[in-house]
Amino acid sequence: LVLKSASLPNTKCVRSWQLNERHYGDLQGQGKEDPIMLETYGEDNVFEWRKSYTVPPPPMGPSHPYWAPPPAPLTESLFDCQERVLKYFREEITPRMHNGSQVLIVAHANTIRALVKVLDSISDENIRGLRIPNSIPLVYKLDANMLPVGEKDDWGFQGEYVISAGTHERLVAVERSQRRVLTALFRALDQNENGSISLGELETGLEKLNWDLTPRTKKLLDQIADRFLLDSDSDIDIEEFIDLARTFWKQQDHFRFVDPRAVPVDKGLYKGASSFQDPEPKPGKGVTKYPVKEGYCETTEFGLLRK
Repeated sequence: LVLKSASLPNTKCVRSWQLNERHYGDLQGQGKEDPIMLETYGEDNVFEWRKSYTVPPPPMGPSHPYWAPPPAPLTESLFDCQERVLKYFREEITPRMHNGSQVLIVAHANTIRALVKVLDSISDENIRGLRIPNSIPLVYKLDANMLPVGEKDDWGFQGEYVISAGTHERLVAVERSQRRVLTALFRALDQNENGSISLGELETGLEKLNWDLTPRTKKLLDQIADRFLLDSDSDIDIEEFIDLARTFWKQQDHFRFVDPRAVPVDKGLYKGASSFQDPEPKPGKGVTKYPVKEGYCETTEFGLLRK
């Protein structure tokens, strides 16, 4: 679907189990709040297995309905998942980018988080607070040494979200860093990609996004349009855009910036929910069955897309 919408239906695609979601061992296929699972293993243990960087769940046995023979793993910690993904990335994908290919990786959250952690050198502590939204492209521009090019935020994050009509609200609901949300919105409005937006670009960009924005964002852009009425000859760069947002929301007294690292992590299955505008988590979705294959498309930018 992605390639078709990009008018690239004949692009080479490669599928590999090494880009799969993390393997949850004996917990595979069960819901996050499955009462039988919680009673069998204990809520504290399940939480530890899900969130610990190095502790894996119990291994899957041959009688498990989702058991798969080697080389599929029997269980994985987040570290195991990261090592598996990075090995494949370095051996199979990096050489293609060295040859000038553009690559789109389509995978699940832990797979992408593993790549982001290494590309941006994010600490074990901070990576726990990084949430990857569904179906919003995350673009990395890499130099000749396969290192990210771009401005780092406070966490060292250098990826750029690419929003379109229908995805802005999803990004707002998941992404804890409001600067990343505003940067994605700014880039969607910056039609000629020169690092600033004019009144004409603001109008064109909003048409492109079909005004499919949160009410809060619409009020912000109304305020920015008023700024152009005061000074129509001066464009707005990213820093002024963010400053206007901070000033406006502070005046409205219905927004506050939250450092995700300051949000407490409580007991329970949903941890570290931000006090900034996050919706209530929706239980009931089970972890990925194995071995569903993820993959990448060779199309020198590097894109990540969560399923």
